[in-house]
Amino acid sequence: MPKLLIFPHSHFCEKARWALDYKGISYDPVAVMPGLHLKTIRKIAPGTSVPVLVYEDGLVIQGSSEIIDQIDSIYPNRQLSPVTVEGRQACTDIETEMDEKLGVNIRRILYSTLLDYPAFIRQCFTHSMPVYKKLAYGMIASKLNKRIYDVYVISPAKVTEAKKAFDVAMDQMAKRIEQSPYLVGEQFSRADLSVAAMLSLLTQPAEHPFPWGDIPDAKAQAFCDHYREHPVSLWVNKMYQQYR
Repeated sequence: MPKLLIFPHSHFCEKARWALDYKGISYDPVAVMPGLHLKTIRKIAPGTSVPVLVYEDGLVIQGSSEIIDQIDSIYPNRQLSPVTVEGRQACTDIETEMDEKLGVNIRRILYSTLLDYPAFIRQCFTHSMPVYKKLAYGMIASKLNKRIYDVYVISPAKVTEAKKAFDVAMDQMAKRIEQSPYLVGEQFSRADLSVAAMLSLLTQPAEHPFPWGDIPDAKAQAFCDHYREHPVSLWVNKMYQQYR
């Protein structure tokens, strides 16, 4: 059985998990801790990002889109990639664009305030890990959170930019789903899965494998509440209910 190395709360990891679950592929999700994961990942993959799918024969696939490419090629059931060249390119374009405009920006927005809540961040980073790893996190938490802020949040000005870009992207997506319930073609595809996964941090659907709990920060909660009845948020929840 392959192992999938993940951050438990990550929307990029959720994209890969959802794809594997949707296709009925058995795998062992292995939570790795941000920061401490670097040594583990560098031993098996060229980059340091997760998710990473590791097969028993030594094959390693890094990246959520790359994992979908690979499993679609060897597991033909419930294809997520369209059969036409045009359809596959359309999916690639949407994934690339919305991974950035939705996925990267919402991470910046939420981290900007939630990093101030140690218990919540500990749950995000160490969920399902053994006690000794949770204790290890406590020893590096302060340094790790500063590093995360410096890399992903950067500055209040960047957060303001992210909020504007996120809002524009949500409106773009709303116009897309006005035309059809599916982003590419006439059936559920990797484009739908990808966009819905990127917004799982926003809507926190019940079907998501991570136990979210309450958001402890008023600003972060207000941000999520602002989009609660947005057409795209409702669409995300519907995708999760029907396909997750």
